[in-house]
Amino acid sequence: MSVGAEKPVEHRGRPRSEKSRVAVLKAAADLMVGCGFHELTIEGIAAAAGVGKQTIYRWWGSKAGVVVEALAEGFLEMPLGVPEDTGDLRGDLGAWLAALKSEIEAPEVSRLIQTIMSALTSAGETSAAMHSALVQPIMAGLDARFQEHGRNHPGGLAAPPQFLAETVGASLLLRLMFSRPLTTEWIDQLLDLVVPSGRPDSP
Repeated sequence: MSVGAEKPVEHRGRPRSEKSRVAVLKAAADLMVGCGFHELTIEGIAAAAGVGKQTIYRWWGSKAGVVVEALAEGFLEMPLGVPEDTGDLRGDLGAWLAALKSEIEAPEVSRLIQTIMSALTSAGETSAAMHSALVQPIMAGLDARFQEHGRNHPGGLAAPPQFLAETVGASLLLRLMFSRPLTTEWIDQLLDLVVPSGRPDSP
């Protein structure tokens, strides 16, 4: 995770001090880079930003709300990454999904994910920004892997690369949206669907 650029955004309700708002988002981004979401606290954000913690509760309601706004406005990058390329597409996808499973099982991270999912499904600039920051990079990375596998192993894909990338990405997002666990059984079933082990020329 890394700190990104500033970008102003309009908010409804009680006017917020732009200086304080930016300070809070920067502080949250810096602390996320240093300690992660589990160790992040409202008190820590407030101290680093030089504001009262009640200000944060009043404007955002929770630390997850602050992080989502920091992500949406480019102060913070939290890429979920894409499968590592070892030449074994099925193995790489499986390892990537297993790593995600490990990351999101913590209750604190689960609450952050639900806040992110809520932002993604809402209308407006925040949803578009979150989609651009989190969803598009995943889809592009998956599509690139399937495209490459298709070039290296003609006939080794179960469907067109873009369709397979969308299947993996959409299945993952739906699982997260409805708080369904990424079980080992689900991962294996998804892999069997998009990269059947018995297809010709598959590694």
